Amino acid sequence: MDYAAFRTIADRVGAKLIADIAHPAGLIASGLIKSPIPHCHLVTTTTHKTLRGPRGGMILVGKNEENDMGITTPKGKLKKIGQIVDSNVFPGFQGGPLMHVIAAKAVAFKEALRPEFKEYSKQVIKNAKALANKLMEMDYNLVSDGTDTHLMLIDLRNKGLTGKQAEKALEESGITVNKNMVPFDDQSPFVTSGIRIGTPALTTRGMKEPEMEQIAEMIDEVLMNIDSEDIQQKIKARVYELCQKFPLYPKFE
Repeated sequence: MDYAAFRTIADRVGAKLIADIAHPAGLIASGLIKSPIPHCHLVTTTTHKTLRGPRGGMILVGKNEENDMGITTPKGKLKKIGQIVDSNVFPGFQGGPLMHVIAAKAVAFKEALRPEFKEYSKQVIKNAKALANKLMEMDYNLVSDGTDTHLMLIDLRNKGLTGKQAEKALEESGITVNKNMVPFDDQSPFVTSGIRIGTPALTTRGMKEPEMEQIAEMIDEVLMNIDSEDIQQKIKARVYELCQKFPLYPKFE
């Protein structure tokens, strides 16, 4: 993403540039994807997803300069952008602070600074590429013809399936995806023609490229037998077996 070019356009027309990096925040923190912060007036993100923190969010200020909207303090001094954000969040929208969540965010941010987190982020992308490539080998249409991040969007129209059908069948099989609209989708947002898949949770469990190929094969078997409860139960057992090899908390096993 060329944030510098977007900023040039925004400055030319007197607009504010805001970027939402909720999905790739962890990859950006690892330095694997360009950061928008030097170029944007404001950046928003969640603290879960690729950052692996607690559910929550952040609003970041690119450069904390005086605002050009004429918003002042009670003493008539121009407020800085950060002050405007702070006063609008609290007491404008937010109630009392949840200190346990703030502590969890701090832990997540500290973890994101470690070399191990960068290795995790690299593996997230490797896993996504492996999963995407295997699915494309099986004639699944990826909207971006592959992936450079942790996500992929699959257009199921060539398989004669809707996103809603696929999401339900895979959920019954122990595989979590979400239905998602695709470009020029002719289905409603409640049905959709695609599904979206990500690899952070799989990578957190310690899975790597060989497991991504297995997962792609399981997804295909479910989708090619969309109404088969027997297949769904068979794949659910395989999912359970795979997860047992990669426990979330191995120290407590």
